[in-house]
Amino acid sequence: MSLGLPGHLVQLTLARALARAAHWFALTCLMAAAVSVAILSLNRSPELWITTVVVVAMGALLVLFTRHRRIAFAVAFLAVGTLGVYVFTLTVLGVPDVFPASNMFLVALPKMALVMVGGAGSTALAGVLWSTAAFLLAEAAALLAILGTAVPYRPDLFTLSTYLVLVGVMVLAGIDRRASNAAQPAIHRAVQDGANRQLRDALDTRAIALLNDTTVAQLVALSLEEPGALSPGLRASLNDTLTTLHDTNWLTDIDARSATAPKPTLTAQSTANHSWLSSAVYITIERCRDRGLVVEVTGDRDALARLDADSDRDVGLALQQCLVNVILHAGVASAEVAIESDLTTISLLITDAGRGFTESESASDRLGLRQSVRRRIEQLGGSVLIWSRPGAGTSVRLTVPAAQKQTPNQTPNAASRRPTP
Repeated sequence: MSLGLPGHLVQLTLARALARAAHWFALTCLMAAAVSVAILSLNRSPELWITTVVVVAMGALLVLFTRHRRIAFAVAFLAVGTLGVYVFTLTVLGVPDVFPASNMFLVALPKMALVMVGGAGSTALAGVLWSTAAFLLAEAAALLAILGTAVPYRPDLFTLSTYLVLVGVMVLAGIDRRASNAAQPAIHRAVQDGANRQLRDALDTRAIALLNDTTVAQLVALSLEEPGALSPGLRASLNDTLTTLHDTNWLTDIDARSATAPKPTLTAQSTANHSWLSSAVYITIERCRDRGLVVEVTGDRDALARLDADSDRDVGLALQQCLVNVILHAGVASAEVAIESDLTTISLLITDAGRGFTESESASDRLGLRQSVRRRIEQLGGSVLIWSRPGAGTSVRLTVPAAQKQTPNQTPNAASRRPTP
């Protein structure tokens, strides 16, 4: 199993998990052996204290090996464990009239703990080799000890079962690890393809919105212009659009028109208003004023300072489409932009008293509200609400998340209040 991890981490993570489980099993076996011989030494054979020392030494080396997985500690654990198995088996089976045969569970406990050294192998093959070596050494030491006692030898199924289970787990983990490693590239390719599709969708959305902001909007404006010479506002707007399309990389993250637009000259009195005067909202309003639209701005202008660069740019472009719609379709020459804010959001309410419309009945090829406004704001995590009906004007509310949160003791409109131009 891959656990959802990258391919280069799967092998290391599974190896550590298996090693930890094996070492905890071994420590449990050693603790059980120590407690059992301690009880037996109190009741019948005080000389069994030596087995407690052997088991504690094996446990100490196992803990050291768990904390520092080095080959030297593994070899030391095998050496001390083999000697410990011999001493433990010889001493325990030497107690008279207690054990009828050598295949008792108590005798198998240190051998099972020794076999668990294989669980710390970095690969399945290494783990099997370590476990096999430990099993053979444990059985050889136990056999030598049994030959020195009067207890008859019987095959130890407890240690054999432990060895086979551990080897089976390591082999299955190795097979599954290979399958996971083979599947990881396909998973990564799928994730990359999904990210590429999202990037293409975002690029398509931005391209459609910018195309509507520039070419489509200017073509509509030209179609509505009276025959004769172009008005100064429309001429300036066309020149700005041509500059954007021809002289700039207009799909980059920085909006070219805002970057190349002339910045207002700041006087000593208006230095504190820089966040408002440098915002895309202000630049958009000034452009629309140049085209003859009377725009009244009310509300918390300073709240625009809480928008990051991307949000400021896209809010300005969405506002531009709303105001261009007023110029082209509302049949009035004025609009109001009200800026509102709370602890988490910034809102712009664009209102006009024009002819209005029914959004559900607008033509399918009208991309302004759908692409330049609604999708642009929704990609910022915001929302767009539209209130309009024929003959009753239009109100559009743009709401986007603020880049930073104010403290509760600050009121949204009072925070950093500065004079407005």
